[in-house]
Amino acid sequence: IVDDLIAPVLLNRVRTEIMPYVDATPPGRDTFTGFLTPRTGALVARSPACRELVQDPLVTGVAEAFLAPYCDRYQLHLTQVIRIKPGQPAQTLHRDRLAWGGFLQRAIEPQLNTIWAITDFTRENGATRVVPGSQLWDDARHAEDHEVAFAEMKAGSVILYTGSVIHSGGANQSDADRIGINIAYSL
Repeated sequence: IVDDLIAPVLLNRVRTEIMPYVDATPPGRDTFTGFLTPRTGALVARSPACRELVQDPLVTGVAEAFLAPYCDRYQLHLTQVIRIKPGQPAQTLHRDRLAWGGFLQRAIEPQLNTIWAITDFTRENGATRVVPGSQLWDDARHAEDHEVAFAEMKAGSVILYTGSVIHSGGANQSDADRIGINIAYSL
């Protein structure tokens, strides 16, 4: 977690630019995406402020260092707002790299993820659940409750993790939305 990476002025611009789209987005249609969790994409096309997040020098420097050994250029893979509404249960723990064919070629990590906190992330409101060290685990190993940590952070902060890290959205047991922006880079 990198605390306070978004300046307050930029954070306000992000909120102003994305919320009309977020408010118009229907929730997910299954338990994985979340019946109380709208996911709004196409942020590069919709928000100049989100373009600044995509191009953040610290994050793109990490993406370059992490992914460049395996490719000539890395690319933007995904941008989405994830709005976890009150009453949404925790998402199933998973690895995002499964979208790339599971653990074939395990020596190569295909993805670097970020989640930017647009609202404060607390355990109560659905902070992202992360299993530290799980990127080194065999794919058959499942996390036990005591191995799950919560990415609690203030609005304006960001968490970076690889596509092999087991994680999920947390349960929102509060009376307010938890809003984050997921930006992923890939080979």
